[in-house]
Amino acid sequence: VVSTQSTGKSQTFVRFVKSDSVDHATAYGRVAFAVPEEDLLGAQAAAEDAGHKVLTPMLTLKTEGKADVSVVIFSDPDGYEICFVGDKGFRDLSKIDPKGNQLLDDAMDKDKSSEWFAKKGKKKGSA
Repeated sequence: VVSTQSTGKSQTFVRFVKSDSVDHATAYGRVAFAVPEEDLLGAQAAAEDAGHKVLTPMLTLKTEGKADVSVVIFSDPDGYEICFVGDKGFRDLSKIDPKGNQLLDDAMDKDKSSEWFAKKGKKKGSA
């Protein structure tokens, strides 16, 4: 369980509470929070100082032709991933690409996944 409390424009406290069980149903992935990039190293240091687990220390992911994004990935007390992402890079990468569906369909056509679906007796869908 994660709870947040904002104390102003630039401060948010995140509290991790251990729970005996969490029903994720069909959910997957990780929780991500966009934060000012200049706060990432401080968040990492604070987590380490408090004895919390940092799965991936701050690094910058290069995206050719697009924005680079800095991330730090933490583990909550139940072992689930929580990602802090640099806000500017995240927002730049989150823009809607009007060609996105066609690009995805084209890539899927080229990846031979139709053969995999056929072996499973299923039909590949479209983006």
